[in-house]
Amino acid sequence: MPWLHRIFDRINLFLKSIIHLLYPDICLHCHRELTIKTPFLCYACLSKVEFVKWRKQEVHHLLEQAMTEAKVAESCVLFSFERNSPVQTILHEIKYKFNRSAAIYFGAMLGRQYSGLHTKADFEVLLPVPVHHYKKYDRGYNQSELIAMGIKSATGTPVDRQILKKTKNTKSQTKLSKAARKENTMGTFSVSDQIKNYKAIAIVDDVITTGATLNSICEVLIEKNKNVQITIFSLAIANT
Repeated sequence: MPWLHRIFDRINLFLKSIIHLLYPDICLHCHRELTIKTPFLCYACLSKVEFVKWRKQEVHHLLEQAMTEAKVAESCVLFSFERNSPVQTILHEIKYKFNRSAAIYFGAMLGRQYSGLHTKADFEVLLPVPVHHYKKYDRGYNQSELIAMGIKSATGTPVDRQILKKTKNTKSQTKLSKAARKENTMGTFSVSDQIKNYKAIAIVDDVITTGATLNSICEVLIEKNKNVQITIFSLAIANT
């Protein structure tokens, strides 16, 4: 009954308004109060965010240049990453502060961006970039898995956390050079024989800087299944 749904929607909006009045949400970046229609970032901070969908080919070309073995069939990226920007704040919240809601929200936005250009997904499974089990135990979660859950909500594609594993607990890549990042990721990932069951997969990451991590993952995927088609999802890509 449509009228009943309208009543529930109004009640839901009223309750949200009351909660917002008592416990207002604040912008993750500038800490100003948010309206209930602008989650996580205020309008001012959102206006500073550069979406990359208008230069999709350029971003995909940068990603292809980082790959030495794999040919990436397609890529889907939301934001251009800059230091001290709202995008950096979003990624920090997702990666280090377990902001589950933000990870799923922006993951779903990423999935909707892809779905807006495709009638159906050109991949059979989502593979989050794994973290070493020591790091996951210490942090309590893997941010790429949360982003993948958001993408799943928009595309309906299942998430598999078992195919890809990180076997080496590497040091943080944040302050490493491009060459050092590549060396740091060599031999750090393994892939199960289950990958042979798929013709097309999608890898999910939070941010792409040099592409060293994705390149290492693609190499081990191709060793097991040389014909697998690879799509890359990431919330952001660095301008460098």
